[in-house]
Amino acid sequence: MKLITKLFSEMYRNRSFPQVFVFMLIITSLFACGLDVTENSTSANAKNPEQSQLNHNTLPQSISQAVLRDASRVSGIKSSDLQITQVTSTNFSNPCAFKFGEVCTREYNPIPGWIVIVQVQKQSWTYHVNKSGSQILLDPKISSNQLPKKIANAVLSNASKRSGLAVNSLKITQSIQKNFSNSCVFNFGEVCTQNFAPIKGWEVIVKVKSQFWTYHVDITGTRIVLDPQVTKI
Repeated sequence: MKLITKLFSEMYRNRSFPQVFVFMLIITSLFACGLDVTENSTSANAKNPEQSQLNHNTLPQSISQAVLRDASRVSGIKSSDLQITQVTSTNFSNPCAFKFGEVCTREYNPIPGWIVIVQVQKQSWTYHVNKSGSQILLDPKISSNQLPKKIANAVLSNASKRSGLAVNSLKITQSIQKNFSNSCVFNFGEVCTQNFAPIKGWEVIVKVKSQFWTYHVDITGTRIVLDPQVTKI
């Protein structure tokens, strides 16, 4: 700025009006360009709120770890082999919508939280998570028929004790993830009430010599029930 002032003063003393005029045009253009760059930069930031949106959609680390742990528990895959690919901050209109209800009322009782997509091998699993992370719900349409290894081992151990055969002589031939409508159904009840108190878990088939034993196992593997109609070897 001092240099510009000095040059202008020198031109004025020498009465070089054409030069002064040209010089002023150049300076004016420079300032105009600078202003335009500043305005464009400000405008770009205003029109492109990606950074603020990114911050808005950033899932707290404690919650992201909890989501990955749940996906690991259900899929039987290590958390380190899973990846959160998308996080969207949202307001679920009511508890029914939050819980993946297919037919919900128009009641407006919002639950702020996130929609979280987890990559599980070739599948994309959708989670609904509330703001505090106290509720982490997996889309019930997600099917994972891969029995977690620790649960598979527990089932084979149970079959081994009951049959008197070595674990390595037994084989799980099928595992299907299921929602048992209530504890009576889970426990192979033949006559059960219609009450709906679902137990999420698996139906596991184990080959024991020439027999096929059917087990019901809850999602945590803490309850393992053998079909009572199975004849012991």
